[in-house]
Amino acid sequence: MPLVKGNKTSDRRVPSASTYSFSHNQNVGSDGYLFVVIACPATTVSSVTYNGVAMTLVQRRTTGYSTDWTVWRLAAPSTGANTVLVTMAGSNFNGVSTFVVSFTGCAGVGNTAYNGTAANPVTTPITISTNSMIIGAAIGGNNTTAYIQIPQGTGRTLEWNDNINNYTWGAVSPTLTSGSKTCQVGSTSTNIIMLTEVKEVATTNTQGLLILF
Repeated sequence: MPLVKGNKTSDRRVPSASTYSFSHNQNVGSDGYLFVVIACPATTVSSVTYNGVAMTLVQRRTTGYSTDWTVWRLAAPSTGANTVLVTMAGSNFNGVSTFVVSFTGCAGVGNTAYNGTAANPVTTPITISTNSMIIGAAIGGNNTTAYIQIPQGTGRTLEWNDNINNYTWGAVSPTLTSGSKTCQVGSTSTNIIMLTEVKEVATTNTQGLLILF
């Protein structure tokens, strides 16, 4: 089954407590997966649940922009509209950006990449498998001029673009060929970049063999 990107939800808010929640609609289909990207200033994200089921941390980056930057995953999430609940280590009175995206035909996480050296533009390579997608994210700069290229030279429409204590934005690529892909983000100021590979379920060759005697 091919890897298919489904529904997405972008949520930006200033939490008044150490938890916040909102609804996301998970697509129907085999080999479902859910990914959540959170940029959380001033404190850290302790946990994320979907329909009460704990999600698994994929990567956590402590950035020079005083922002806790995390990616979370969940295999076989409940389909339909369910609650995403984010729990933080302490109350947060800054903006928090949360991006949620569903997949079907997904085998989970592949490689990850990060370049925390603030620059404009900033790049980092990631090696992926055939038909993988890349979730690309940036923090820094100025969101009125923000862009992301996945891979470098191929601009993508931003799927979130939020003002927190700095700015954060990003996009998900279509399926790509295998190999090393250098990705780039930029704006009018310096930025950092984080990448997560989303893998396709391997197809099984069921073609029969005809043997002649």
